[in-house]
Amino acid sequence: MAGLSYSAHLSQKNSAINSKAKLSGVAKHNLRKYRSLEYDKENIVILCGTDKLVQDVKKVYKEQFDEAVREYNKKQTRDDRKIDDYFEKTAKSNKDMAVELIFQIGDKEFWDKNPDKRRRMDVAFKEMLNMLQKEAPNLVVANAVIHYDEASPHMHVVAVPVADGFKKGMSRQVSKRKVCTKEFLEKVLQGRIREYAEGRSFAWIGEFLKGKEKGRNNDLTVAEYKTQAETKKANQLAKENAESEQELKETMIKQIAAEKELADMYEELKIVENVADLGKNVKKLETMVRKGPDNPKGIMSAKNYREKIVIPFIDKMYDAFKNVVNFAKGCFAQLKELTEKYNEQLEVNEMLRKQNSRLRESIDEQEKEIDGLYDDRKKLGYFKKFLKREDYNKVIEMGEENYKRNVRSR
Repeated sequence: MAGLSYSAHLSQKNSAINSKAKLSGVAKHNLRKYRSLEYDKENIVILCGTDKLVQDVKKVYKEQFDEAVREYNKKQTRDDRKIDDYFEKTAKSNKDMAVELIFQIGDKEFWDKNPDKRRRMDVAFKEMLNMLQKEAPNLVVANAVIHYDEASPHMHVVAVPVADGFKKGMSRQVSKRKVCTKEFLEKVLQGRIREYAEGRSFAWIGEFLKGKEKGRNNDLTVAEYKTQAETKKANQLAKENAESEQELKETMIKQIAAEKELADMYEELKIVENVADLGKNVKKLETMVRKGPDNPKGIMSAKNYREKIVIPFIDKMYDAFKNVVNFAKGCFAQLKELTEKYNEQLEVNEMLRKQNSRLRESIDEQEKEIDGLYDDRKKLGYFKKFLKREDYNKVIEMGEENYKRNVRSR
């Protein structure tokens, strides 16, 4: 393994804390003082300070600068030059009244694979915080909090840079320029704290850090760090969304094809299940045709013979013929083979249905009922050889009329 990444960033430029509004914004973000679906107030850990970050900073100001304020005020002969509240005075001066540092070990990929190790970072960040206070005593920590509700655990530290030896104004003042020097960035943030983390990372989470890299990462501001992190997150979500859409599209195509095949097979199966009855009805029709209508009973006129013998015979033959037509719908496959294929297709279709249910709500079932596989005229043609031409034409007419009535009644 190449090793885990280490990053330490200092607030600068747009992310500089140079007003009470900026400090309040940092407090809201770090302590989750707002409602959000992305962030979870219950999944952060305060290592230093309280859940009132602004008050924590004011407390540091009071502890660090009250004495210097008193000394300064004693030297003033005019009341309008005296300082009532150094915190408020600094907030109005547009200078950095506090700084924010962000520490992180490991990236999203590592933490996604090792969620059980996340809470071990309590100890890691606490030790790193102690190291920061030891190596940079003039950077007085007011508040430190760990975020576990984002892709990678990381620690936000808000501190007040305290410097002494000023000849103009108060002898002790807040000064990012004097405390957060290039030497501090290189030898403390990217130097001794990093080296400490390299030596302790295996004890913390069972992994080593990768070697220090030269480049832009060492100088990223907090704003740039947050922008970079959000960009990576957005790109990852876009990629995952595109993959999900493609998977859904492919699954829908497979399911539609499977459902169509299933519907077709179901219709075939219904036909084949009636093969035995089809044979019986064909035999019955064959017998009737061979026998023909009954002979005249005594002396009968042609009209009486037609009405009492021929037409009833044709009606009976037509009823038998209707049964044959209803059953004769392309029965060429064996029942057992189709049943096995049908069951197999049921399993395939069920598998696709379950897969698709993970990506979207169930696709509406589509079944189409097949109306007549052959038209009555074609089917009657099978029996043309058994009937006289005029009888055959009569049956055709009767069949067409019956078919039209059925269509209109649907």
